[in-house]
Amino acid sequence: AEAVVSTQSTGVMVNTPNGRIPGKARAGKAWYSFGGKEHESTDFHWIKVSRGYRVHQEKCNHVPHGAVVGFQHNNNKAVFGVICHTPHGHIPGKSNGQEAHYGWGGKEETCRNFSYIVVRQ
Repeated sequence: AEAVVSTQSTGVMVNTPNGRIPGKARAGKAWYSFGGKEHESTDFHWIKVSRGYRVHQEKCNHVPHGAVVGFQHNNNKAVFGVICHTPHGHIPGKSNGQEAHYGWGGKEETCRNFSYIVVRQ
């Protein structure tokens, strides 16, 4: 079963052999996209914030201040937590700042309609 989450989700950071990659989770499992495929893991952390901060989504043409940041070792680049607005629903994924990717049905899908997950006071 796919782990579709609502727009209220903050997503997760998955600890992978390729870095800390933003993804989606449900019932103790997380999924993330990498190398054209969707991967599964139980080694992940929910994105949480300290008191006085809040998580929201921001749709813009640049990486906003406060964007949730992960990292991929294969290209030594930051990846940013996003919510992809897809035909399947609103799904947490990652962005390189230009386009976004999310895991679905075992594949890594590309998305150009997304919002950044942002943490601010």
